[in-house]
Amino acid sequence: MKKIINIFILLTSINSFAKKENIDFLFENKIDSLISFSNAIQTGSDLSRLIANQKFEKVLRDVLNDPTSIDYDYSNIKCLSVIESPKKKQKFRIYTWAMKLGNDDYDYFGFTQYQKNKNDKLKNFVYKLSNKSKEIGKDELSTLDSNNWIGCVYYQIVAPEKRKDKTYILIGWDGNNWRSTKKIIETFSFNNKGEISFGKKIIRYNLGTKKRPKVVSKARLIFEYNGEVSMTVSYNSNLKKIIFDHLRPSDPKLADLYFTYAPDFTYDALEYEKKKWIHSSDIDVRNQEEVKPVRWQPKDINERTKDTLIPQRSN
Repeated sequence: MKKIINIFILLTSINSFAKKENIDFLFENKIDSLISFSNAIQTGSDLSRLIANQKFEKVLRDVLNDPTSIDYDYSNIKCLSVIESPKKKQKFRIYTWAMKLGNDDYDYFGFTQYQKNKNDKLKNFVYKLSNKSKEIGKDELSTLDSNNWIGCVYYQIVAPEKRKDKTYILIGWDGNNWRSTKKIIETFSFNNKGEISFGKKIIRYNLGTKKRPKVVSKARLIFEYNGEVSMTVSYNSNLKKIIFDHLRPSDPKLADLYFTYAPDFTYDALEYEKKKWIHSSDIDVRNQEEVKPVRWQPKDINERTKDTLIPQRSN
């Protein structure tokens, strides 16, 4: 029996991906191919998925090399998650997708697209994201780049409150394996060459308690938990906090076995303060409906199934 992995997130900036009527997209004849390859990535044998994914990746790269592609609406390409800059002064997008192999193995792919005007000339930078999750492991401290990427499907971006702060937060999903799932809170920024850098140590995370805090600096947070349960991680715009379920093992003796972890019905949070994200635990959500993270669904949920963006998990 197949169980769908539910994604709990706020509505992302995907709502703004409306096709601009005054732009002539010269690559539109390639979109049908992307849709076809996207569907093939999610069905058929492992070999057919691999072949379809190679073709999808090549055609998408060709499309993104066209500067106007940053304004295109890709919502018909069901496997593709598109995140764009919430700040007008920076124009970028991050494209990610998952490919399921076997019963519960996942691989991840992506591109970054960054644009800037220099001497009245538009520069369009496109870089491939190379999944190195197995080599990186649960490293929450290192600085990474497009060639060393913790593969996942990003579903939400959080902008810094300060205007001059250019370090953003990404929230992503990783199906990991048959026993466990991961959620990732990642920090990132772009340089002037359009190159992405992951992992700035701006997260102040308390490993201790409220009475006996033990605060450490982290570049990212990686949560791993039992694959048969759901964990909520999302930005709450009312509270201006990233709210997430607190995880505990089923038995304290199993603390090193992350597939035994599950939400314990309490919430933690990250709050922006002076260019840092400060962790706090045991957020009181009783009788505070606005605190609870919104459970996101695609805006075209009536026309599609929930597994079109995130593959299904099998027993």
